[in-house]
Amino acid sequence: MTIEKYGLLKYSSTNIGDEIQSLAAMRFLPRVDYFIHREQTNRFKSENKTKLIMNGWWMWKPKHLPPSADIEPLLISMHITRRVRDKFLSKRTKKYLIEHGPVGCRDYDTAEWLNNNDVPAYFSGCLTLTLQKNPKIKKKDYIIAVDVSEEIENELRKRTRRPVYNISRMISVAFTQEERYQIAKILLYLYQSAHCVITSRLHVAMPSIALETPVLLLDLNDNILNKDGRYTGLKDLCNVVKENDFLKNEKSYSIDNPPKNPDKYLEIRSKLVEACSRFTGYNNEESIIDDTMIPELELIKLMKFNYSKILKTVWWIKSKDLFKAAFQKAILGKTRNDVL
Repeated sequence: MTIEKYGLLKYSSTNIGDEIQSLAAMRFLPRVDYFIHREQTNRFKSENKTKLIMNGWWMWKPKHLPPSADIEPLLISMHITRRVRDKFLSKRTKKYLIEHGPVGCRDYDTAEWLNNNDVPAYFSGCLTLTLQKNPKIKKKDYIIAVDVSEEIENELRKRTRRPVYNISRMISVAFTQEERYQIAKILLYLYQSAHCVITSRLHVAMPSIALETPVLLLDLNDNILNKDGRYTGLKDLCNVVKENDFLKNEKSYSIDNPPKNPDKYLEIRSKLVEACSRFTGYNNEESIIDDTMIPELELIKLMKFNYSKILKTVWWIKSKDLFKAAFQKAILGKTRNDVL
């Protein structure tokens, strides 16, 4: 009798949003038999076929595609970054996508590009929309801002008496895989418990919507929501305000009385749950977010690191990590740019 195996994507990026993508996929796995590196799916070996939900952001080294024959993939909620598309569709990878498709795409931009290259694809939305809130976590009075500018942060403090915490999704390379998943759960706890969330990051906005926390998606001044294909199909699920409009007009978004999120995501969520649970035969109805966390202020201190500023001049944060970092760069294809 063949025993079915299950895999979960792991990463070596400085963006904890990757782990949040995997936590969403974990809902549909009865167990995790293997952690499979996103940049090394072609090297994976297993005695039995291993089911892998291949959602999220793809990828830094497309030469490492297609995945090995030991992986049984579900191609869903995939974003193929524009910067590697000219190298992504090798003959072998294109054949693989067609054979295992149609490809569910996180955004319309990826779906359009694949269809234009004769790879059947459709818009599936982001798998983090399937995250489940923990009913034991109570709403708190603070506002969580994620990677907003100092100008936005100062404006937020002017408009409310509630505590405002500006945290980052960037993490140090020193964390172990177990620690990375724990940090991701901490962030999800903060997103759910917050009065509201302010960000320009998709991997913050989509989980906040799933956890039913009012979220404002800021459109940065270079009109990024219209220029960056990652937002197509997803920005419409959010309350959106341009950064300049927010700074100039207090009525553009009420911090103390934030509007509810649109409910457009519910149909997308339902289809994602159906597709993933059909693929694995499993659907965990319990939230992955722990409600027995240490006090919120301590959590916020943990996430207060602003690595985005440090990384402008220093890539590897601690000298003791230099050997580990060099190894990961050479062997795992790790890069300081793996942050989207």
